Amino acid sequence: MKYFLLLIAFLSPIYLTAQDSPETNPDILYKEAVSAYRSGELKKALELTSRGLELAPEYHDIRIMHIRTHWGLENFEQADLHLEHLLEEAPEYPGVRSLSLQRINRFPSPVEALTFIEKLSEVYAADQYISLKKAELLLGTGRKKEARELAMGLFEKGGFSGEDLYRLQMILNRSVTDEIGIHHQYMDFSEEYPRNDSWNSFSAEYLRYLNRTAVIGRATYSQRGYDSGTLYELEAYPVISDKLYGFTNIGVSGGSIFPDVRSSASLFYNFTGIFEAEAGARMLIFGNSTYFTGIAGLTAYVGKFYLNTRVFLGPERREELDRNYQFNLRYYFGTPDNFLSLRVGNGISPDETILSSDIYANPPLEVWYANLGINKSLGKHHILQAGAGLLTEDLPNREAGNRFIATAGYRYRF
Repeated sequence: MKYFLLLIAFLSPIYLTAQDSPETNPDILYKEAVSAYRSGELKKALELTSRGLELAPEYHDIRIMHIRTHWGLENFEQADLHLEHLLEEAPEYPGVRSLSLQRINRFPSPVEALTFIEKLSEVYAADQYISLKKAELLLGTGRKKEARELAMGLFEKGGFSGEDLYRLQMILNRSVTDEIGIHHQYMDFSEEYPRNDSWNSFSAEYLRYLNRTAVIGRATYSQRGYDSGTLYELEAYPVISDKLYGFTNIGVSGGSIFPDVRSSASLFYNFTGIFEAEAGARMLIFGNSTYFTGIAGLTAYVGKFYLNTRVFLGPERREELDRNYQFNLRYYFGTPDNFLSLRVGNGISPDETILSSDIYANPPLEVWYANLGINKSLGKHHILQAGAGLLTEDLPNREAGNRFIATAGYRYRF
């Protein structure tokens, strides 16, 4: 009996070691597979995870590592079989959802990615972020109407912030196909002005998206009592990448109301998901005089708020550099076509089409202004716009004058 016990004591460590052998212990197999994967030994990692799944088919961490290893070896079909197993058996297991989202970015075409995410939407039916990605893919495959309807529903539900809110805004902006609009501005003057006849301006425009680039044609007619003129403009918003897009504009006029030529260019770059930076320049030509203005801007998308500040520097006139500052605020309610807006500023920017020629004709005197507006959609096709503002400026006769501004507009979206 004594010798039997000694034999058992001698063999027990050997037996336990055998039990802990990588050939039979899934935990050890998993750890060694992770180590091999991190060191770039993908074939070894695949052998280890394959053996681990034979021993423990429901060991989800091993299966996740098995999928990643197949990705590293570009065996996507094999990886998809295991991913489908996880989505059927353990969709809520930690790492399965994020693994599925990573798979979307590995498809060679948006069409294939969209087919996969439609299946994914059935598994995670209440996941708004998967729906957001689906809307992006719908837009990328040319299904703009479906992308817009899905994005509109997501916007109405709310819950997005930061980078995801910015992505949602871009889908809504780029899913418009055709749009026409008309706009009227009425301006009245206080008695301090030597010529205080009211001004009326009318504009009509047509917008069309060509792939991801919005192109707009616009004509603006302004009547000022003493003179009138028409400005014809063509502008575009080319999309360079998901984070970078541009703005270009060229306008011509044959009258004295507007500049003979106006040209604009800006680049917009999104960073950290929340912020969008702008850098650009404007050029206005009046007869033999040319004016250049540099622009810097910063926009933040915070919840239901759009916050924007812009600085306009130049031109230099009468040995003084014009400096114009502007702050824009929007509060969205419902969809992106429904918002309240506020604009306050010091000075007149070259982007103020109706006022730019008037302000460049006068010395650089102090100007302050504020505008309140509302943008309201009626159904899917109709958008109404209205606004009111006050502009106060120093006049050459050393008095201060006020301009009262009212605007109204209508847009029809196809």
